[in-house]
Formats: sequence, C-alpha cells, structure tokens
Amino acid sequence: MHLKTDHLLLDRYKIISKLGRGGFADVYKAFDTRMERIVAIKQIHVSRHSAERVLREARTVALLNHPNIVTIHEFEREDEECYLIMEHVEGVPLSKILSRISPLQAEEAIVIAIEICRALEAAHLNNIIHRDIKPENIMIRHDGRLKIMDFGIARLKGMSGTTDGDIIGTFAYMSPEQARGDEVDERSDIYSLGIVLYEMLTDCIPFSGESAPETLKMVQNVQALPPSELNPSLTKEFDECIMTAIAKDPRQRYETASAFHEALVGLRVSLAPTEKILSGLVDRYIEIENELGWFAETGWRGRLWRFFYQHRESLIRVPTAIMLSYPFFLIMRFWYGMSKSLSLFIAAIIYMAVLLRPDYGIGVAFLALSLLMVTYSFGLSFVMLLVLIPYWFFISRRWPIASITPAGGPIFGLLHIPFVFPILAGLLTNPIIAALVAGFGCVAFELMNIFLKTSIEPELIRGYSMWSLLRGESNPIYVAQLISSPFLENPALVLQPMLWAIVAALSSAIKGTRRWFAATLTGFISLLMGYQLIFARFGTNLIDMGRLMQGLSFSLIILLLLPIFRPPARDLEEGSFESDEFTD
Repeated sequence: MHLKTDHLLLDRYKIISKLGRGGFADVYKAFDTRMERIVAIKQIHVSRHSAERVLREARTVALLNHPNIVTIHEFEREDEECYLIMEHVEGVPLSKILSRISPLQAEEAIVIAIEICRALEAAHLNNIIHRDIKPENIMIRHDGRLKIMDFGIARLKGMSGTTDGDIIGTFAYMSPEQARGDEVDERSDIYSLGIVLYEMLTDCIPFSGESAPETLKMVQNVQALPPSELNPSLTKEFDECIMTAIAKDPRQRYETASAFHEALVGLRVSLAPTEKILSGLVDRYIEIENELGWFAETGWRGRLWRFFYQHRESLIRVPTAIMLSYPFFLIMRFWYGMSKSLSLFIAAIIYMAVLLRPDYGIGVAFLALSLLMVTYSFGLSFVMLLVLIPYWFFISRRWPIASITPAGGPIFGLLHIPFVFPILAGLLTNPIIAALVAGFGCVAFELMNIFLKTSIEPELIRGYSMWSLLRGESNPIYVAQLISSPFLENPALVLQPMLWAIVAALSSAIKGTRRWFAATLTGFISLLMGYQLIFARFGTNLIDMGRLMQGLSFSLIILLLLPIFRPPARDLEEGSFESDEFTD
C-alpha cells in the first residue's frame, strides 16, 4: 500500500515524503505526533506466514542501543504490512563520499572503520549479525558522528518472502561463507568491513565482476591484491590488517570485532578527535558537491569545470611534474653539456617520479636538484639541502601538490601579472592555506628577482645578481649570509610577502560568503593600499611607479574576468543528505 503525503499512519505518524523504494521495503520520512520528532519508517512487505518471525527479529534488533547504530523506536503491524519506525539520520552516506573523494586519507579510513567496529562489537554481544555492511549503510553526520543503518534488516529481508532462493546481502561485500549460503557469525561482518576499508584506501572493490554470478565466483575463489599494490603510500601493516580481515577462511580472520578494532587503533598516527576528522571529510564532500551541482546548469562553464573535476588529479600532477623536471633538462643540456637525448631521459625520470608518486617524487627532485648545484657552488648546494629536505619532510610529503603551488609566484611574475597570484590564491583556497601559498609565493618571486636579476615589478631592491656572486663559493655560512642580506638591508622585502599573505586571506574570507567579485575587488584595493604604505615608509626610489601601476591595472582586468569562469555556488545545506537507500 502506497502511503500518501499527510497520511496519518497508525494514528500517530504523519507522512512527510517518500524517501526511497525497493522490492523489500518502501521508506518514508514522517513526523511522530506523539513524541514530536522526525522519524524514518520502513514499510516492509512480508508474507502472512513470516509476519510473526519478522516481528520477533525486529524486537531483537530493537534491543540495540549504541551511538553508532541507528535506533529502532517501534515495530508495528497493520493488516498485511509491517512498519519499522526508526531514528531519522541526516548526513552523508559513505557511498556518496567515495563517489567524490576516493581514495580517502589513511587516517579518515581508519577512524571510519574503528567507529564501525564499535557498532559491531555492541551488536555481536547481543548475537546480532548485520550481514550487509557496505558504504550505502554507513552514514556520516555533519557533526562527524557515524551511524550504521539497517542492523538486522538483511535477516528481515530473508523472512519477507520476496527473495526466496536468493542469497541475502550485497555480493561485492559478502563473505565467502555467506555467498555459499552457509551459516554466518560475527566474522562475516568483519570480512565485509575489511572490504569497505579496502575500498576506502584504494578506490577499488577487490571482487566486482560484470554480473552477479561472476562476482560471487570471485568472492569465493579469487585472492585480493594487497592494498599497497594499488595505493603505494600504504605500509605493510595496512596490508596485514586488511588481508587478515578479508581472508577466505573465517578461521584466519580476526575472531572478534574487538580484535579488529585493536589492530586498527595500532595504525592511527593522529590524535585528532574522530568527530573533527569526519566532519572535515563531510565538509570536503559538500564543497565539491556545491560546485558539481551546477555543472549541468551552467553551459560552457559547467562543461569546463566538469572536465576539470573529472581530470583534476592529472591536470594538477602534469604541470607539477613538468615544472620540476624541466630545470633538470636545462641544467643537463646547457650546463653539463650532455646530449639532448640523455638530458631528456634524466628529466623524464624526474617527471615520471613526480607524476606517479608526487609525495616521494618531489623529494627526489629536491634532492637531485640540490646535488646538481655542487659543481657550481658547494655552499649553495648545502644550503638548498638544509632548506628543501625539511620542507619536503614536513610539508611536501603530506601535501605534495600544494607544497609546489608557491612556485606560481615567479611564474606569474614572468608573465608580468604577479599581483594576480595572491588574490587567485585567496579565491581558490581557504584563508590559512591562501596566506601560506601567497606568502611563500612572494618570497619565491623575490628570490627570482634577486638571483636572476629579472627586473620584474614590483622589484623592491636593485643591483643584485646573486647567481654570479655564488659561483664557486664553498662556504655554506657565507652563502646563507649572502642570500639573507637583501632581506636584512631592505625590510620592504619582508613586508611584501606579509602583504600578499594578508590580501590572500582577506580575499578568501570574503569569497567564503560567495561574493567573488567583492573578494577580487577588495583584494586588489588592499594590495594597492599596502604598496602605498610600503612606498610611503621606504620611499619610491626603488620602484618604477609607472610600471607598477601598469602591472596593477593589467592584473585587475584579468582578476575581474575570473568570475566568468567559475561555477556559481549553491547552498547544499538547504536540504539534507540521506542514505542511498532512502534517496535512490
């Protein structure tokens, strides 16, 4: 029986909307007039002979009371229909998150698995097996709390009379014994969770055929690849943990969810609260959805941004790899006098290393570039090692692509639009990241002017050609003093990166309120006022004001064109994210 909107079910539940439909059950959002709360109602289609068994099973499941398990409030029967009244959860199902963000960061995947383990521990103590652990049944709320949906529903589904002769569960996440139709215990849920963890960390479901029979055959007979072969950043400890959980033989798996929980805790490297990690993950998902949601509605802008999001990993990695490998070609070819083919070969090695593994490839590039400087200046080579290796270890290893972004400062300078960089950083990132990227980008821009004497405005110091001064210098201390001397002699070189950082953070903060034009204009005005203050304090004799104003004007034109290319934002928080089961 289809329930219409505003229908008063069981003289108590006012139907608000239909959330989803399946062969087993229809799901509705309703208002409980007695308790004055929003609930979710599953209308379960059962045969007459199985109704009593369904009722007994539902009562057993309703005994579960755990913060990570969706609460079942009531189970009612009316005529030939059964109704499961349960907690209504607003959040994002893990399946939707994985469709936009995958693979997850290791820490995110671990805390999700730990929260699921906690729920399984409570259920297994009550002799309740979930039987259908999968991303669609895992809901993450906006506050970072995780809830598992449909505990016991697979068992109820088996009693419903609608799936006689079928294996109950989702094939790709199903344990081999469940796929055979054998009796299952808690180790079956552990297996399913292991598959979910595998998927979160590798963006791959290990057993997924083109048809249900093929998938079932793979589940029972095919051995999964170790996760580290699909995600090289994972250590052997991850392999051991996951491969134990998804062993074909239940006797080789973790005996209990508690044992699996303990193994997962041993993999954590962060002390950050679970809610903070998971709420951040949901925020990232919403940010992506805010942009993707408009792609079908914005014509050529939509197609442009859809292409960018679909290929964003390659579009970001490729220029990063080129930017780090091209200097090697120039050095080998024109400095060391190597043949063109050999120079290209060495550059290609760096390119592939950065392209395939940016975190370690960037470290290799930094190390190789520093060592290549030995023949020109041992002191410079040593200073580069002291700066670049810690920078890689603490920053590039964790945020590889972002760590190279400050190189955009010199690039924009060579294009004679350096002032675009800090405002663009603000428009594309959050205030903290924007400030760091713009500040370091400005330092890189200044070093380019000092080392190569490129004379690109704003050139706050003149007369330096640091590159020639460093030739043959072997004393690292003298090299460090020589590089730092322009900054000590001219405080404007210190104030300029601070100005860029402030402008970037300000633009980002205003952009966060969805006012891109205002953010662009405010950033430009702040930049102009900042330079006026610097010139008022240190004089204008260092600057060609005509060239500076020309550069600012040209940059402003480009900045004002930027909003044309961005997708308009929409407020996803006007609605709520439901489980796939509720919305599909």
